[in-house]
Amino acid sequence: MATANARLEELAEWLRAQRHAAGLTHRELAGRSAHAFSDTTFSRATTGTRIPRLPVVEAYARACGASVTHARRLWRAARYAEHRHRNPGARVPRPDRVYDKGELIHALQQLYYKAGAMPMDEMEHRAGDHGELPHSTVRRMLAGTSMFDLQQLYAFLHVCDVTGSAWEQWCQAWKRVKRHCEVLHAAERALRTHAHGRPGPRDGTRSAGAPRRAAGAPRAFPPVALAMPLFRPAPVPAVARPAPRPCARST
Repeated sequence: MATANARLEELAEWLRAQRHAAGLTHRELAGRSAHAFSDTTFSRATTGTRIPRLPVVEAYARACGASVTHARRLWRAARYAEHRHRNPGARVPRPDRVYDKGELIHALQQLYYKAGAMPMDEMEHRAGDHGELPHSTVRRMLAGTSMFDLQQLYAFLHVCDVTGSAWEQWCQAWKRVKRHCEVLHAAERALRTHAHGRPGPRDGTRSAGAPRRAAGAPRAFPPVALAMPLFRPAPVPAVARPAPRPCARST
């Protein structure tokens, strides 16, 4: 059956070919899948009129004894072709050209669609059972209001089937953006400090280029005489002088 999505037709043809090669009916496929899906669901997956869900495609391939990895790759291609049809300008930026937080979020959003844009709860399930990639975090990232930490990025790349050198490029992009954000935050703190009139380098604090005191080294103080006197001289009490005696007159 002809379809506007050539990648979808490729997926449907591949599924039909795997069933024919295995010599099985859709009812037998359903039995082999432990009836996780019905024979009707399997039959609809091969019509080429609508992209089936990923678990259906994987169960179909597994029941036929075919490559689940290849089935997943064909499904992702069909989903991304559908996304590109709706968004002709969509593309995944190269991670080695990502330098700030906005660029990284945009790139990960496009990677999400290229990987098939599976439901977020499905991504959370595939990432692991210990909260490695919460669906709420994925939702905030797709909305552009939040960013993954490094462990969440690892889980996201795993679910998106990113491997090899591409994996390393995405990790380097995240670390590059992290450093960029730290520099921006440090600059913002410096501006706030200056705006509030807190002591700066001209007020006696250590300037940016001044060497730091080595750990364990004695702290340098100004000379004591310049800082403050060691003691104040006690006032000397005035000594009372004896009154002069009158001289005796001779007679």
